[in-house]
Amino acid sequence: MEYQLLGVVEVRAGTDWIRLNGKQRSLLALLLLRADQSVPVPGIAAGLGDSLPAAPDMRVRTLVSELRKKLRAAPSGPGPLVTRPSGYTLRVAPGRLDLDRFSSLADQAHGALAAGQPQRAVGAYDAALRLWRGTALGSTSGALLAAEAARLEELRLRTEEERGEALMATGRHSEAILQLGSLTADHPVREHTHALLMRAYFLAGYRREALHVYHTLRRNLVSELGLEPMHSLILTGTLHPETADGAAR
Repeated sequence: MEYQLLGVVEVRAGTDWIRLNGKQRSLLALLLLRADQSVPVPGIAAGLGDSLPAAPDMRVRTLVSELRKKLRAAPSGPGPLVTRPSGYTLRVAPGRLDLDRFSSLADQAHGALAAGQPQRAVGAYDAALRLWRGTALGSTSGALLAAEAARLEELRLRTEEERGEALMATGRHSEAILQLGSLTADHPVREHTHALLMRAYFLAGYRREALHVYHTLRRNLVSELGLEPMHSLILTGTLHPETADGAAR
């Protein structure tokens, strides 16, 4: 079985995708997020949220039974979803969940960058980010899964930021500018992303553009949140504080 969380929640047996409805995808996501661990019935019921009717425990058991049939390798063979005294466990073989592969590749990339091997880091970051097929935990519902999706999206964003740092470390400043510019457009008040873009412009020799990024962020923060940029942002972006403050005036 191959499982995917980084996009629409999917499962594949061999070359065949298994058809799941919305509740089955949500249940599968809850179990995959705690793969190889026992997930209690109350936890599943809470994770599935208000979509369950009265008697949620019975409904959870029914949903688990339906999902178990979908995941069974053969009509009469054993499946990966097993019942434990404390709940239900989805057994996942190593390397069969895209989130695990992403985390492993991102760790490799981070280690390579810290070890002064930025080119190797870029390759690992690229491989990690290619695993994403859309918004995490797509086609699922429930507040708990929405929170988990937000956590995973933050993890992807940090990985993209680190890739930008790795590009700068290899001297590929123009590529870093393109990537980080796209990120700042999507996240207009995220200070760290803007600081990285400022640094990329500065290293590429575009000081005026770096200052423009700072002032754009400052305008966005003031108008949307009523805040000023952190002073450390200027230093992270490699601009001299007096230069940036003077230009602001």
